[in-house]
Amino acid sequence: MGTDYRNVSADSAGPALTEPARQSERRHGSIIAIAAGGLVVALILILVIALAGRSGNGGDTGSDAIRAVHGPTTVLGGVPSGYTRDEQGASTAAVNTIQAIAQAGQGRIDMSGVRETMIASEPGSTLASALDLENNRDEDDDVLSLLPGAVTVTSFTQDAAEVSIWTIGVGQSDINDTGKVAVSTTYSTTDLSLVWQAGDWKAQDWSFRQGPRPEDASYPAVDSALGGQLTAGYYTFYID
Repeated sequence: MGTDYRNVSADSAGPALTEPARQSERRHGSIIAIAAGGLVVALILILVIALAGRSGNGGDTGSDAIRAVHGPTTVLGGVPSGYTRDEQGASTAAVNTIQAIAQAGQGRIDMSGVRETMIASEPGSTLASALDLENNRDEDDDVLSLLPGAVTVTSFTQDAAEVSIWTIGVGQSDINDTGKVAVSTTYSTTDLSLVWQAGDWKAQDWSFRQGPRPEDASYPAVDSALGGQLTAGYYTFYID
């Protein structure tokens, strides 16, 4: 049978403890108290770390921290930055650069932020002209989204990279304020030169050309944007 605790009370008599027994009991109690205190401290530390992580992610610092494998790691004013110093990081930076320039051309982000964050300190003349063309635009209700259909790293070192991007452009525009919209699809290729500056990939120069269209790209030439080894593992995201 189990022990019957109904008749046990604080006044229940028990055998008297000898002095060694009392000392042993006090030591045992001290050990338990120390262990319990350590557990409480550990739990408090875990709670503090968790709360700090939450406040760091939700604070209003003007930037949004993200954790893509090869970047970007930060978006400030709609401009992404922070890429790994490898081919995948260069590919991601190249795609995001042409997308950011297109967003600035629609007045959705500030071109000065693009220049400061994504462009090399001394850009080539072709890229500089494109930046000037898309500068100081008012925000437009029309929408142009650039999607990387295929990305090829044609050359790479730790300090420079050449990336070719076959782009699908999808545009939507209002037809003379009629409430109806027109949707267009274009295809183009951008060859982007990148350099590693200030701890990130920056666009040095670019060349742009129309095409090829899908029906013209089934069997691409070896030296075309679609003829080399394509970069795999692409994901995408939207920024307000």
